[in-house]
Amino acid sequence: MTRVSNLFSLGVTQGGLDFVDVDVDEDAPVFIDPSAIRSQTGDWVESCYESLQSFFSELLAAIRGQDQGRIGELVFPLVEPNETHLGLSAGKSRGSGLGNKKKAAQLVRSLARSKAAQSGFLKDLEDTALFVPGVDKDIVSDITTSVIRNQLIEYTQRMCLFYGIPMDVQVSGPFWDASDKKWKEDNVALPRGGMDKLLLVPKSIVRVKLTVDKGKYYRGYLRPYFEALEVADPKSNLVRLLRDKRRKVVKGELDKKLGTTKADIIKNTQVFPVALDDYRRAIDSAENASLADQDLSARTGTPPVDVVEMLEELKSILPGRGGATPYHRAVAKILTALFDTYLGNCRLEEDLHGGLKRLDIVFDNIAANGFFDWVRKNFSAAYIVVECKNYGEKEPANPEFDQIAMRLSPTRGQIGILTVRSLADKQRAMSRAKTISGDQHGFVLVLDDDDIAELVDEYVAHFANFEEEPRPLAVLRRRFDELVGMN
Repeated sequence: MTRVSNLFSLGVTQGGLDFVDVDVDEDAPVFIDPSAIRSQTGDWVESCYESLQSFFSELLAAIRGQDQGRIGELVFPLVEPNETHLGLSAGKSRGSGLGNKKKAAQLVRSLARSKAAQSGFLKDLEDTALFVPGVDKDIVSDITTSVIRNQLIEYTQRMCLFYGIPMDVQVSGPFWDASDKKWKEDNVALPRGGMDKLLLVPKSIVRVKLTVDKGKYYRGYLRPYFEALEVADPKSNLVRLLRDKRRKVVKGELDKKLGTTKADIIKNTQVFPVALDDYRRAIDSAENASLADQDLSARTGTPPVDVVEMLEELKSILPGRGGATPYHRAVAKILTALFDTYLGNCRLEEDLHGGLKRLDIVFDNIAANGFFDWVRKNFSAAYIVVECKNYGEKEPANPEFDQIAMRLSPTRGQIGILTVRSLADKQRAMSRAKTISGDQHGFVLVLDDDDIAELVDEYVAHFANFEEEPRPLAVLRRRFDELVGMN
């Protein structure tokens, strides 16, 4: 396999990368899930969601207006999004979802005939997987890829600039312009892998299957309403009397009566539309956590993450100005691995205020549970800012703390991490951080090499013991409790 990390000699495996480390010749069996995008916050994912909503609104209007020509204009540019190397293609990537004009034409016909659109059941792109024949995770992922291609280009370019991946100017492929409501193409700089251009995809938005699931909707939300009808009917021949006198529906027989095709599900949802409302509320309130690196590695065949090796690499970097860049990269890599399902959509060396200031690392807070989910719900923490100081004997003083404090704000987020090599006087550092939080300028969590080592130990123990609860990230919680006077 020729993975992106190997092709461009990045010196890092999947666990330390923010994007899916795909084989540049074949497909990885994971998919872009619009629900994952919708569940996150941050400028990049919000731009993606805006494009998806704009495109799908246009598509719904065309379906409801029975404008088959406009449906074709919207759907035909979606074919062959091979440059992400995600999906179900066997062998060489070739777009197994909407890989050719014939499949696209079939989709046009299915959408034009869709009763779900006329009835108002289609609200988001992923709803098509519930109600439109022939649409499943591969096609939804393909459509999403094309619609947000411009955002994926932006993300890919950021990663390439940080890692020094060479890019060539080439045709972008169609992307959706949410303002003009039409497909566009442009000449853009992108890397190449094999014979084609490459688009890198953040791990945060890929899943093994779509969040929306036809089987779960039918079995868990729609069918129970019909079960209740049968139980209440004393003449029902689908009910059996149990020994304890309870009446129970034979579900297999009920399935035959109702039917389980998408057309049947549309018909039966019209009887109980509240079932769809129940299902949507359950999805919106459920955790939608990103794939853990162990799961992603198992799915894609990438080497498992080795955070101990990453820690040793970080510790081997000599403190001082000469090691600043390697240290910055090592911190980005190890924090990406340690916070794999909590922080994502990484931006490195991000300009601020028109380039007057620069952020070392910025993550979107994508946590669905644990410490980062808690701070996001209770404080302004949509983004987590990280500043890296590879100082030797000199310790960070007021200017360094003021620097990160000035990068925090109620709109960007009030949680920042300051990484340093060592602290002879941790209490002094904590006092400086407390001054910042006391002045309501944000919360600065200071981590030295020993603290990162503690996070590594916690990570290793968590997976060695097959624990299912969120990792406590105990050192971060201790630092935060100290800042707010709870410790």
